[in-house]
Amino acid sequence: MALHLPKVWILGASSGIGKALAIELDSQGYRLALSARNEEALNHLKSSLSYKHHLVFPLDVNNSAKIHEVSRELANSWGEIDRVVIMSAVYQPMKLGNLELSTVRKIIETNLLSVFNILEVVVPVLRSQNQRSQLAICASAAGYVGLPGSQPYGSSKAGLIHLVESLKAEYGKSIDIKLINPGFVESRLTDKNEFYMPFRITAEKAAKRISSGLNSRKFEIHFPKRFTYLMKLVAFLPYRIYFFFFRQRNDDS
Repeated sequence: MALHLPKVWILGASSGIGKALAIELDSQGYRLALSARNEEALNHLKSSLSYKHHLVFPLDVNNSAKIHEVSRELANSWGEIDRVVIMSAVYQPMKLGNLELSTVRKIIETNLLSVFNILEVVVPVLRSQNQRSQLAICASAAGYVGLPGSQPYGSSKAGLIHLVESLKAEYGKSIDIKLINPGFVESRLTDKNEFYMPFRITAEKAAKRISSGLNSRKFEIHFPKRFTYLMKLVAFLPYRIYFFFFRQRNDDS
């Protein structure tokens, strides 16, 4: 009997946590389909992995037709998909009153609207399969609470958390839904920040924690815990305390 190698489609695999996750899952014997806009980076990643039969499907997550096309190609190649992991994201630090509106649209489209594009394709596919497949979506601890200077990235991630929660409520019986909320992770995205990032971890450590969480029964995978639990606590503060503290900090900056 042939050994079953779990099959995972990673969207946003060309860099950052998505790339590190691909490397981690490859080391565990998973079969991967790698997607992102950068075909060259995907091919370079594939050539560095130990299993040489991984698949590469370049796509823009804002292109619904291309997502349908790749989904059909995967069905022809694999039959069924064990996991879909959505890691794609765009980030640019900005503050209200000094926004680049074209960049704001790109962030909202990539971080939130594109997930609707993907879900419209993969949810029916995963529900139709003979097995209970998994769908994991990466948001961010930045979506827990509105912080000064976090727009529009934090807003897009807050919306994404809401979306994944409602997805779990609607389809949690037929699909294993996971919400991934990282804190600060070393990447080309956080390299743009000029402020101190507490408890920042490497993408490799983040990938190991995601991999472990995907194999658990928990809904939310969040890390590093010292940071994410602090953010969760801040989100529970009464508004008068929360706004006093953060308004003072923002005015003094």
